[in-house]
Amino acid sequence: MSTTATLSASPRELELAEMLRTFNSVTERMKRSHERLGLEVRRLRVELAEKNRELARRERLAALGRMAAGVAHEIRNPLAGIRLYASMLQQDLADRPAEFDTVGKIERAIAGLDRLVGDILLFAGHASACLSDVHVAELFDDVVELAAPRRLEFGARMVVDAPSRELTLRCDRNQVTRALLNLVLNALDAGGDGGSVCVGVVHGDRRLSITVDDSGPGVPAELVDQIFNPFFTTKDSGTGLGLAIVHRVAEAHGGAVRVGAAPNGGARFVLEFPDPGPRLLTGDLMCQGTGA
Repeated sequence: MSTTATLSASPRELELAEMLRTFNSVTERMKRSHERLGLEVRRLRVELAEKNRELARRERLAALGRMAAGVAHEIRNPLAGIRLYASMLQQDLADRPAEFDTVGKIERAIAGLDRLVGDILLFAGHASACLSDVHVAELFDDVVELAAPRRLEFGARMVVDAPSRELTLRCDRNQVTRALLNLVLNALDAGGDGGSVCVGVVHGDRRLSITVDDSGPGVPAELVDQIFNPFFTTKDSGTGLGLAIVHRVAEAHGGAVRVGAAPNGGARFVLEFPDPGPRLLTGDLMCQGTGA
């Protein structure tokens, strides 16, 4: 028998070899498909768990909101009467400075309670909304003015990346101003004395995002899932409703709020809204502007 005949394979052997290669190829493809399916199943399980947690959270917040709104309404009615009587008493005491000042303190305390009631109603979703096309630059102007006393108190620097005057957002101006102000005040508190706050805007992927960066220590990972819960606070004072109101306003506008790390340290809060379309002009994430 020749060497060639010895080394050559029979047709049957060639057929078996081809079948083996095909089998191995199919097996490898099935293995890769199985791995991809496994990853997709794990991803869907995580997504489902997150959705379930969010649903449970919304149900808890809805129940809490209903209870809080009931309490707030019960407080607001007599509060209006107390304010009226305090105002009348202050008029009667106009010629008695000491008593006049005392009544003034009572009126300021009443105003503080009224703001708290307003916060509770806003969180509970009982505040009426009035949607209109609002210039984002005007929102920024309002917030800079409202935050000025706190900024001066801390000696902080506030940098605003002023958007184009044509950039608009369909929203409830009062509610969004309040939400953005809460983020800025929170940023000023985080930065402390001599800190800095940077406010910017960007839109894309059908979203308009307002960013607020601070120079504080950042948000610990273990608190990220808690800071938007009502009445949660790490401060010695405060109601713990500030960030909860931001979350509530964002949801009411079909948006969201999230927190992460700022590029230069500290925390970055992002307030996102649906992008209404081409009438918006391109913004820039970079915080370049004049200090307020």
